[in-house]
Amino acid sequence: ENIGDFEIDTVIQTRAKNECLLTLTGRKSRYQMIRLIPDKSASSVNQALKSILKVYQINSITADNGAEFSRLSEVFDPDYIYYAHPYSSWERGTNKNHNRLIRRWLPKGSKNATQQQVAFIENGINNYPKKLLNYKSPKEFLQTG
Repeated sequence: ENIGDFEIDTVIQTRAKNECLLTLTGRKSRYQMIRLIPDKSASSVNQALKSILKVYQINSITADNGAEFSRLSEVFDPDYIYYAHPYSSWERGTNKNHNRLIRRWLPKGSKNATQQQVAFIENGINNYPKKLLNYKSPKEFLQTG
């Protein structure tokens, strides 16, 4: 694991609306990126990932086998895309734990989040000290190592 290795996932908000959250979690830094996307389609995921790649350096991505990640190779080098084995959620445990943190703010069935709420949640997670990082926050860890 290196800084720049990320796990990617989607978090569905409500069944009534298509909007969902795209989450990327740093495997080593635990840095979290959350983007509100219009639906769970591969094109929506790729569009959000393109905007993230303009700002952040990502070395590798680990995804599940969902249809929304089937076209990642259109925006990211396929040599550095890894897919978890089916029914093996522990292979992306960091991401699953962080998605559980998001659910503290946005429980299942809650009304759709705004961009402002998503930014607030992302900021809260990235500024929360973690024992694993010697009680540094993910943001501090990225700045100081």
